[in-house]
Amino acid sequence: MRILALVIVLLIFGGACIDKIDIETGTPDTFPVTVDGFISDQPGPYEVKLNKAFDIQSKIAFKTAISAHRVTIFDDHGNSEILTQVIQGTYRTKANGIRGTIGRAYKLRVELLDGRIYESIPDTLYRAGHVDSVYHQFKSEVTADGILKYGFDVYMDSSPEDRKNFRYMWQFAGTFQVETNPELYDTICEAGRCPLPLACSSYILNTKTLELEYAKLCDCCTCWTTFFGDELVLSDNEFVVNGRFNNIKVAYVPVSPWTFMYKVYSEVSQLSLSQQAFDFWRAVKRQKNASGSLFQPITGKVPANFVQLSGTTAPVEGLFYATAVVSKAIYITRNDVSPQSIIPPQDLPYKNSCLKLFPNSTLTKPSFWVN
Repeated sequence: MRILALVIVLLIFGGACIDKIDIETGTPDTFPVTVDGFISDQPGPYEVKLNKAFDIQSKIAFKTAISAHRVTIFDDHGNSEILTQVIQGTYRTKANGIRGTIGRAYKLRVELLDGRIYESIPDTLYRAGHVDSVYHQFKSEVTADGILKYGFDVYMDSSPEDRKNFRYMWQFAGTFQVETNPELYDTICEAGRCPLPLACSSYILNTKTLELEYAKLCDCCTCWTTFFGDELVLSDNEFVVNGRFNNIKVAYVPVSPWTFMYKVYSEVSQLSLSQQAFDFWRAVKRQKNASGSLFQPITGKVPANFVQLSGTTAPVEGLFYATAVVSKAIYITRNDVSPQSIIPPQDLPYKNSCLKLFPNSTLTKPSFWVN
């Protein structure tokens, strides 16, 4: 124990007085490649993303999207589809193209421009089971900065389709509606400094009276924004009770002036995983949880399911997998916030397009949204 304590002390205090040395090694001719994609039993299109990968300490960008000669998905029944590049490094199937089928195995072949060919190990698409219920619990907590915050923990209960396969991943997506005031956009206009509405707003500026006048319906006042859970939630057998998953926390929804301007549509999806896909995501989760820890494993390599078939030998990382997906959703409304007075008021109106307020925003009302 004394030796272990001495080693820890040396690591902590010794590391503080060691200067980093950068040695220029040049740019390698053949870059490692990362591949990210999947196919599911839900309607397409599906996307596959290709990137060059670099050492994390490199002065070059960590990831750079790359194009390929051909990217193809195959199943074990003789069907295949060549994907189309929509932007550099992103390849997509047709909306009515290949679709995952329960029980079939799928693989991806990536043919790069420099002659390298990579192919994923076939991955079988298993049934997704059922999401039985989704529910929430209101909570308050004090942050490390001494700030009191409020929100909802989102939970779910589910059951597997096959009592022998308990490998699943759970994902959360929340959607909320926001309203902004682009008619108050501030800029320079002919009369000097005055509010000049954005063209997409409901108003125009009367240059004689310098008053805002209603002209049309606003094209950028109402948006629906989607956000995702930041935790990777997995299970093998550890959460199973009598063949079911109970009380699994999948996400946290904060109470803010924007999220609860109206309500939050909270959707939980259950994805089936093969053993190799589960091993990949479990390794990713372990690395994420160990990041910054003194006891982080030195060899925490995330397993890839690709092999190289031809070309100059170079590493490939990532995963292409097959999954079935089932989902269930609930609304968390302002009435669930008790008391509603804890919802922070907006200090000032947002004077721009609602598309500028949050990423993953759209002007199109989602089909599931109920006013």
